[in-house]
Formats: sequence, C-alpha cells, structure tokens
Amino acid sequence: MDDEIHHRKKSSAALRISLVMLGVLVLLGVIQAVVAGTVGVGALSVTLRESSSAVPTTRATTSDDTAGLDGAVGTAPGTSSEEAPESPVESAVLIGSWKQARGLLTVEVTKVENVGGRIRVFVTAVNASTAKMDLPVASVTAVDDAERDYSATLSTSRWPTTIAKNGSINGFLELDRKVGADSTSFSLTFGGIIGQLAPTGGEVTVTGIPVPR
Repeated sequence: MDDEIHHRKKSSAALRISLVMLGVLVLLGVIQAVVAGTVGVGALSVTLRESSSAVPTTRATTSDDTAGLDGAVGTAPGTSSEEAPESPVESAVLIGSWKQARGLLTVEVTKVENVGGRIRVFVTAVNASTAKMDLPVASVTAVDDAERDYSATLSTSRWPTTIAKNGSINGFLELDRKVGADSTSFSLTFGGIIGQLAPTGGEVTVTGIPVPR
C-alpha cells in the first residue's frame, strides 16, 4: 500500500516536471517566432512572416516625364534657347568732295553712305554773304541716273537749316527710299533757299555724286 502511494507521488512529480519543460519549450518557441519569424530548428523550422528585404522596382520614362523635367529647368519641350542670328545689313561708304557754288553759297558733299540701299549724304554748306540763309530739309531733292526721284526725310535727316552770315553748317540728309539696284550716281538739289543774298532762283544742285556699292 505504501509502495503504491510512493509510486503515484513519483509519477505525479515526473508529470509536473514534463509539463514545466513543455511550457518552457513553448515559451521559447513563442520568443523565437517573435524575434526571428520562424518556429523550429534547421529543416524543421517554419517561416511565419515574409523577409523584410525589398525588391527594387523600375518604371519606364515616358514623354510626359521628359516634359516635366524640361519644365523643371525652365526650357519648354521641343524648343531651343538659341535664337537665329540676324542677317548683317550690307553697307558701303564713299568719301570725297563733290561741290557746287552759286553766288555766295557753296554746297559740298563730303561723304555718301549706302546702308541696305538707303542713302545718307553728308554735306557742308558755306555762306560767304553778310546775311543769313535758310536751306530747309523739305526742299531737298535728288534724282539718280535712272531718272528716279527722291526727297530728304524730315524724321531721319540731321540738318540745321539756317546758316549765319559768313558762317557754315554741317549735317546729313537721308533719302526717303532705297536707291535703285542699277543706279550709279545721283544729283542733290537744295531748293527753296531763303535769304536776302540767296543764289538766283533759290537753289543749288550738286551733280555726279556716286552711289556706294
């Protein structure tokens, strides 16, 4: 009877020890699952969650993306920041002396410019009289050797008009239209000259002025 009781006590103690060991193993398994994401050892382990490593993804660049990048740097798509260079304007200059004197007034052309077909005539006028004279721009005309008529422009000509007695003036007169491609020379006329001692007929014409090419 005592042996049976003693045997039961030993069996009960062994069972309690087994249960404690089982609980420890379960607890260790839970801790392993939380920390490592697996349960078991070696080939008997089971993965409970996915690996945290991420696989890099790629995306093809589209035309919209390219347009966005262009806009980010301030350049519109399909355009260039460089502008086409302007064509240079052809010009030619002649320097010399072409003059005409009438009475006490002398008109001398000293330079002729051809800028893209537009003619500028640089003139010096000398009044050797004892009274002033006026040479108005509105009365200045020209005729080339092809019989084309021109006038001096009021807006772009720089001419002082009035010559004091025993004085002189300098300036330039710009013709109102382009000279003909076949023109080689022209004459320049100052008409409507005003003054007590102005030339007879009130005009002076300088001829044989060459067209620069």
